[in-house]
Amino acid sequence: MSKGHHKSKLQIAIDRAWKFYEEWRGHEPVTPAFGEKVYASRLGWDHILNPSHRRSKADKIRRLDALPLAKKLLTVATTYQEYRYADGFHYYALQAELGGKRIKVIVSSKKKSGRKYFLSVIILR
Repeated sequence: MSKGHHKSKLQIAIDRAWKFYEEWRGHEPVTPAFGEKVYASRLGWDHILNPSHRRSKADKIRRLDALPLAKKLLTVATTYQEYRYADGFHYYALQAELGGKRIKVIVSSKKKSGRKYFLSVIILR
């Protein structure tokens, strides 16, 4: 990089998170809460970085940094705490305290018995 050009904190977080996300994709473990894999796809990545509503850079960075915790939660969660059906999709929320943070992971599917996809991670505290 030439002098005076440095990556933003967001770009550094994106680069680090994408490397993790690429390794996660295609190697998803079974989520005990569903008895099946929850797939890490472009859907979740795009939802974190380009949601339908405005998300601050700081919020994007927090969510990107929490991706390893989201994967961990999907590996150990035996139940989901919330369920809702909206706009033709089924949404499930799993919550836990991991790494000293309370997180919520959102999973979606088109059919209740259909393939599940990681949608987002939220840091509650």
